[in-house]
Amino acid sequence: MQSSHVVRQALRSDVGTVARVLAEAFDADPVMRFIVPAPHYRKRLTALFAFETLLSPRGSWVDVVDGEIAGAALWGLPGTGPPGFWPTLRHSRYLLRAFGTGLPKAMRSFRVIEDAHPTSPPHWYLQTLGAARPGRGVGGALLRDGLARADAQGLPAYLESSAPGNVAIYERYGFRPTREIVLPGGPTLTAMWREPVRGGQ
Repeated sequence: MQSSHVVRQALRSDVGTVARVLAEAFDADPVMRFIVPAPHYRKRLTALFAFETLLSPRGSWVDVVDGEIAGAALWGLPGTGPPGFWPTLRHSRYLLRAFGTGLPKAMRSFRVIEDAHPTSPPHWYLQTLGAARPGRGVGGALLRDGLARADAQGLPAYLESSAPGNVAIYERYGFRPTREIVLPGGPTLTAMWREPVRGGQ
């Protein structure tokens, strides 16, 4: 029996599940392993993704497969910019749970990534994409859905691939590497850009 994929916008009630699914998906990610402290790593990672999801209320989508949330995509929408001071402060307890005394190191890494982010033209930014169990087509369903929305607006898309093995996958969806982003003392990310496709995928 073939699984059914339903991509929908995430609800506030989905935050806990989304955070757990993304934490499972990124358990071995080199960037997460570098910035998130090792003691209680999975709990810390879950707190980080809860923070990111709470700050992406209009840009969070989930793929529901056979009635369960199987993956999630967090998009930065054109014109929204980085989260402001007050929303960040409101949910800062999740940051503290995620990093503890390692917060300064994490913020330095985030600053390097943010400084490399193109400021123009307006674009869709794929901040996070993950599936709890690979091989079910969840990531592809979420990626196609987001890119179709970007194409419908005639806008490009941008992402940073934290896993070298994913670069070729994103290339199949029209992304092209633009530069490398080297975290101080840590791993390298690949910045990737995709021009809109006329008429969608």
